[in-house]
Amino acid sequence: MFKRYLLIIISVFSFSLAANQITVSDFTVREFIPGAPSSVGYFQLANHTNQDQVLTSVSIEKLGRVEIHNHVQKNGMMSMVKLEKLAIDAHSTAMFQSGGLHLMLFSPKSKLIKGESLSATFNFASGLTVNGKATVVGINESVENAHQHHHHH
Repeated sequence: MFKRYLLIIISVFSFSLAANQITVSDFTVREFIPGAPSSVGYFQLANHTNQDQVLTSVSIEKLGRVEIHNHVQKNGMMSMVKLEKLAIDAHSTAMFQSGGLHLMLFSPKSKLIKGESLSATFNFASGLTVNGKATVVGINESVENAHQHHHHH
């Protein structure tokens, strides 16, 4: 009986250790343009673990729906596709940025205000969840400027 409890404790401990080895950085979401149905979110998601991780969903406070999207080139045309999941290789970083991987944000429950911080939860196929904080940037503010601004603090 003791061995079973010990195994459970070890499993929980190693599970929480893995959560610390997946990090979210430079996370910004853009204010919604008045009347626009969607906005975007950008960040870096680093997998420092020895195992591939599969991101299945992201939720952000004040937003009704968040989708993972990517830009792909098909027949010389760029188009946006929704991803149901995203594999992140062991010891690699997924860059969510303009023109590539990004989050599409929908159905704000209240107005996003420039400068505010929003809690986010990243859900993985393994059952792992990682928490992050997103900073709301202005409609006309470039994400690169927002990232540089945050690095100076």
